Amino acid sequence: MRPFEPLERGRVGMYNCGPTVYDRQHIGNLYSYVVVDVLRRTLEYFDLGVKQVMNITDVGHIVDDADAGVDKMAIGAERAGKTPLQIADAYTRLFMADRHRLNILDPQVVPKATDHIPEMIALIERLIAKGNAYVAADGVYFDVTTFPGYGTRLNAEAPDQRIAGARVEVNENKRHPNDFALWRRAKAGDLQQWDSPWGRGNPGWHIECSAMSMKYLGETFDLHSGGEDHLFPHHECEIAQSEAATGKPFVRYWVHVRFLRVDSEKMAKSKGGFLTLDDVVAWGYDPLAFRLLALGAGYRTGLDFTREGMNAAQSRLERWRRTIGAAYAATKGRVAEPEGEHAITSEFRAALADDVNTPKALAAAEKALALAAISDTDEQERALWMLFDMDRVLGLSLRDAAATTDELAADERALFDQREGARRSGDYAKSDELRKELLERYGIQVKDTKDGTRWERVGRKGA
Repeated sequence: MRPFEPLERGRVGMYNCGPTVYDRQHIGNLYSYVVVDVLRRTLEYFDLGVKQVMNITDVGHIVDDADAGVDKMAIGAERAGKTPLQIADAYTRLFMADRHRLNILDPQVVPKATDHIPEMIALIERLIAKGNAYVAADGVYFDVTTFPGYGTRLNAEAPDQRIAGARVEVNENKRHPNDFALWRRAKAGDLQQWDSPWGRGNPGWHIECSAMSMKYLGETFDLHSGGEDHLFPHHECEIAQSEAATGKPFVRYWVHVRFLRVDSEKMAKSKGGFLTLDDVVAWGYDPLAFRLLALGAGYRTGLDFTREGMNAAQSRLERWRRTIGAAYAATKGRVAEPEGEHAITSEFRAALADDVNTPKALAAAEKALALAAISDTDEQERALWMLFDMDRVLGLSLRDAAATTDELAADERALFDQREGARRSGDYAKSDELRKELLERYGIQVKDTKDGTRWERVGRKGA
């Protein structure tokens, strides 16, 4: 692992492979975008300016990533009885709404593939002119024999070992079985097609990301992310066509997020494990509990989604909110930056600098939370500052939760005041009895501190 050093001091160009918007994005897709969001937030936490570009694939993604078959957008359109662009618009809006529920920051640029057909055609023309691509009867192909090391920049295994009999059908129009499509000649019934120097047709999936990323970030940029399934062929094809066209290094650092598993198995519709964020919310979970669950896993190991794990994450999130809310009330909303860098903040920063180690970062946050729980307003003010500072990366809306007022209903207030009167009069037996009743009836936990009586909602006992 090598230290991260941006191409331009103080600035980072980041490209993320966006969704193919033919259907709802499942929680596995969303998990990968949470990881990327934490990466962007981490870079910004360390005072780097980030220009983030994430594409929307609304054409060109063939089922199974092969060169033959049906475009995923056509499948979605036929299923919905709409045009590809209609379903692309609908599913893009749902995807962005899911991102917002998970506190994922919006990229500065969100280009659509269908808006960049001229850029793709221009890039293909460059490759043909340089002898790296050729026109065939059914489209235009990249000649992998012209790019030494094709398929091995990110993968130890040779392409022939991965492709044979799996991803590439026999195509007599190809010079080499591993050559991949840059442009496909239109077939009867194609719902999306454009004019090109090689006849009407549509672009290959791989050329889209090269054209859009280089348009907005330059021919060489810092970071490119995607899921582990993008390693091959998608990212290897991007490298080959981009570097062949420009003669320059394409991407300096790659980030690949491991799969989310459901009960230790890869998510698949056929196994009933295709879950959306709506499903998670319908089970009673806060979307940010899913984000907290994701933070507890390292991106290199992936996330195992289980109901037990979500129960723990939900409980953890509620505990954080209660503790922070109580501390915020005790300090009357005051926070205080510690003098110098606090040891807990140093631990948090070190965890992030260590390959974005979010489990260790959460452990540091738990230490700050413990300080927020003690009955010392000075310590609480410092702890709150640290937690709100950490939340710039964690993205759990901790300040918003702390500042949310939760008033007692009239009957709750009457019982609370009755209990407070008993305590002040010295009737401690009655005070304890009413404290218990507040918890049993309303789920309100009462605490007597040196700064006065505080309360928090913890849920009804036994609920």
